[in-house]
Amino acid sequence: MEYEPILPGYKSYLRDESRLEGQADFIAFPRDTNQMAEAVRKAIAMGWSLTIQGARTGIAGGAVPGGHTSKKATLAESASTGSLVLSSEKMALPLGCRFDAEGRPVLRVQAGINLEVLNGFLNRGIPPEDWTSESKKCFEDMARQGRYRFTPNPTESSASLGGIFACNAKGPNSLRFGETSSHTEAITWVNSGGQIWEIPGNRYRFDKDGCSLPDGSRLNVDTSLARGVSPLLQPLPELDLVNFLAGSEGLAGIVTELELRLQPLPEHSWAVVYFFKSGQAALDFAQALSHWRANSPACAFLSSVEYYDSASLDLVRQGAKIVTALGQLPSINEQFQAAIHVEFEGDNAGDIESALLEQLELFSKAGGEEDNTWAAASKGEVDKYRLLRHGVPELINTEVDRIRQKLPRFHKCAADFMVPTEHAAQIAAWENRYHRDMAEAGLRGFVFGHILEGRLHVNLLPESETELDRCRELLNAWASSVSEAGGILTAENGTGKIKRPLVSRFLSAERLEQIRAILDQLDPRGLFGGFSGTAL
Repeated sequence: MEYEPILPGYKSYLRDESRLEGQADFIAFPRDTNQMAEAVRKAIAMGWSLTIQGARTGIAGGAVPGGHTSKKATLAESASTGSLVLSSEKMALPLGCRFDAEGRPVLRVQAGINLEVLNGFLNRGIPPEDWTSESKKCFEDMARQGRYRFTPNPTESSASLGGIFACNAKGPNSLRFGETSSHTEAITWVNSGGQIWEIPGNRYRFDKDGCSLPDGSRLNVDTSLARGVSPLLQPLPELDLVNFLAGSEGLAGIVTELELRLQPLPEHSWAVVYFFKSGQAALDFAQALSHWRANSPACAFLSSVEYYDSASLDLVRQGAKIVTALGQLPSINEQFQAAIHVEFEGDNAGDIESALLEQLELFSKAGGEEDNTWAAASKGEVDKYRLLRHGVPELINTEVDRIRQKLPRFHKCAADFMVPTEHAAQIAAWENRYHRDMAEAGLRGFVFGHILEGRLHVNLLPESETELDRCRELLNAWASSVSEAGGILTAENGTGKIKRPLVSRFLSAERLEQIRAILDQLDPRGLFGGFSGTAL
């Protein structure tokens, strides 16, 4: 395996979708777990720091290298001072298939495979020639039973499964299906010593004092501390090691292979986008949906609820003029000030229709009109409406690139806080807080996302150095309020290098010490950079 200078040929590997840019000396592209372990041992021998990358689709800077470039030409000259990026993009193969004890299919994949490739492979239903006969038979049996999928569905189809596991991604359909770790049966892990660990789910569990590890050692840690504002490396009694490592963001080791629990693809997927002439009407509808979800049996078919504010709709209107994919969407009337995108899934169209009729009644009570909706009952149309969810952050990234031309120190200023929603009225209170504060600060921003779960994404776009300082002040003020309310500061996109200072500020001293004590045991050399409260 080659270790190549990262400059000039691999400059794009110094950044991710956060637009934060770091430094590194070398890059390598392992093709399997053994080569990844070899690279870790090479880094130890050379005294290099390591950064692990998947598809670099994250927006929190988790894949951005933090090493200090030595500016030396050879491997030998860079010993003890260099840094290495390990990219998993060439580890993109499906490896095998089996049925678990309950007869459910489990697919083993390399960590570099992305969602688009994975879904295409599952749709084709043809096993690779080099699979074992047992895996081929399992896959063929699964294909005869029907179509299957991996249900966690972040909106970026180019995201790698390793990256999705590294931040324990949720995605729009987490409302029904939960986070990535809930669908991960087992992992292969390369630790900070270059050892390969096979980690089945439920094999290694935490007790009150820690957890046994696959090499026979033990992670000693108090598991009684409250989580606080971040789930990062949070040990809890009875938590298994797979779930603990999910969301560890490349700080404690490297996931190289995953066994994914697959679920049958439902017979029917429907989508409705409800448009509102005022933001308050949309929030009233969201509160009604929250009550409905808690009380109606029909909510069993609800898989996703996404909110878009007025600024987000304006962005899509403008983007549709220049982005071909968004041009497929129907035009959005200028009178609409907010939208809520809902998806239903099930095997009986009558059940979904009943759920939709109940929702339409709620929509009417919130002042909506049936003509002010988009509706889809075919996969092509449902996928087309998902362009809304993908298009908004993509268009924001384009704006970030524009602003960086005049504000080089600007990177993505965004929040994915999870706020408490025990009472439906809290949904509207937090959304209104974001907009009120942005208006008072004179800042341009966008609010969208998983409104019923209290996970709204807020993106701020400054146009001057003064506004950039205000953005950071506002993020700190919101983080303080979310922390006081018992919310989570890193609910979906991970902590990364961008949010570590913010998270460190609001974590208790005990939790900070716990995280550092865990990393001292799992990465005693500091190979993966450690958890620091300072940004790049």
